[in-house]
Order: sequence, then structure tokens, then C-alpha cells
Amino acid sequence: MDLFGGYLLLVLILFAGNVALLVGDFNLNKIKLISLDILSFIIIFVLMNASIYLKDALSILQDYFGIMFLMMAVIIFIAMWIYAKKGNLKISICVISLLAMISVIFLSTQSVFGMFDMLVYSLIAFVILFVVYHISKLLHHAKRQYPIIVGEYMCLFSLLMFIFALTYDSTRTLDYSMFSSFLILTPVYQLIYVVIAIVVILVIGVLINDNKGGNS
Repeated sequence: MDLFGGYLLLVLILFAGNVALLVGDFNLNKIKLISLDILSFIIIFVLMNASIYLKDALSILQDYFGIMFLMMAVIIFIAMWIYAKKGNLKISICVISLLAMISVIFLSTQSVFGMFDMLVYSLIAFVILFVVYHISKLLHHAKRQYPIIVGEYMCLFSLLMFIFALTYDSTRTLDYSMFSSFLILTPVYQLIYVVIAIVVILVIGVLINDNKGGNS
């Protein structure tokens, strides 16, 4: 896994988490939840596989990927604001899903993935969506309004796209032969740890705040 592979992993983690939180407004039964999970697994796998054949076609747009990621960051932020203020679920899910799929294609064309890698990445999204959906049920009991809580998580996705916009050009032109694999992947792992830590802190903060509100 190179840097773009790590970036793609972050996209899938935040995409699955955001979709799970957004559909957390509904009480999906096990069949519907598994169906949604399987659908996300298939879509991600197909997109990563299709990127092999789209690499040449998208090569002419590579110089503009940074700008596109910046536009995605702005669009996700707007979708976050709309959901937090108006609770418009359909727009938020469509925006997150569409931009995530575009990001999967863009990042997949910048790296080389084998069949096993595609299965693993798709499975990670499958697991994250399933787990976060169940966690979302706890957040419904929080003192703060659920759309505001979900909006905070959507903001992470927007920030990630902004980071991609700033680092894409330098990452694409990076000479990997100058670094060991450990040195190359260390920033990616650190970024993954930061994202996971922020999510955990937000969940704990919401639960603590809710408990304090209930005891007052």
C-alpha cells in the first residue's frame, strides 16, 4: 500500500461511517442493513476494478485532481450544513455517496491494486458501515440533536478532501525510491490514527455530555 492506497482507505472509512450515521435515522432491520452493506461492498469493489480500465482515460485529468478534491471539500461542507440545519437526508446521502465514488475512482487510478486488495478494502467498508450503524443508535439518546452530531462527522470527510487537495500534487510526484516503505506509510498511518481518535473522542464526548445532562 502506497500513500494513495492509504488515502483511499481513509475515504472508505469515512464514507462508510457517514452513510451509516445518515441512515441511522431509520430503524433498518437486519435484512435491509445487510443488503445495504452488501451493496456498498459490491459498488466499491466494482469501482476499484473499473479504475484499472479508466486509468488511461483519466490520465488527462490528473493535473486537475487537486482542484477537484478542493471542490469536493466545499460541496461536502455545504451538504453538512444543509443536513445539520434542515435535516435533509436524501441530499446528504447522495452527495456523500457520489463524491466518495468519484474519490475511489480517482485514488484507485493512482495506485496498483490486486484482486485481494480490492476485496480487503471493500470488506473494511462493509464492517465499518455495519458497526457504526449500531453505534448510531446510542447517539440518538444524546442530549444534542442527532443532525448536529452527524454533521460533525461529515465535517471530517470535508477536511479529508481538503487535505487531499493540498497534498495531491506533491504525493503524485513523490519519488518512492528515495524512501523506505515504512517512512512512506508512516504519515498515512498517523492520519488514520488521528481520524479514528477524533471519532472515538466525539462519541465519548457525546455520551459523557448526555450522562451529565441526565444526572442534572
